[in-house]
Amino acid sequence: MERAVFGASEFFSQQAFITSFRGIEHVQTGHLKGKNVEIVEIWFNPWKVSYNELLELFFDLHNPTSREGKQIKNQSLIFFSDIQQLTVAKQKKNELKHLFTDEIITEITPVWEYANSLEEIKLIS
Repeated sequence: MERAVFGASEFFSQQAFITSFRGIEHVQTGHLKGKNVEIVEIWFNPWKVSYNELLELFFDLHNPTSREGKQIKNQSLIFFSDIQQLTVAKQKKNELKHLFTDEIITEITPVWEYANSLEEIKLIS
């Protein structure tokens, strides 16, 4: 089992992770303290679903850009657990640049830097 953690504001659909792929074993949700950011923690079987596929779903479920070049309260976060997740996340973000006219504001950050900022996470699957 591997772990993936994503966060976003503005109509982020955490529920979609429950039914979208075989190989997702557990999904938990929460919020980032002091911010309007929903967090989803996914435990998945990498033999059945790849981290890249989860990233694709994550980007499909929310708007990862600023609006008209102005960053407003929209936030998008990928919390990586290891160097492989960091590499895949950076590649995916670069691949998507040509699909959006506005800047992609998704931050890629180590999950351990936000561990104390995550509010109670609830199991939803």
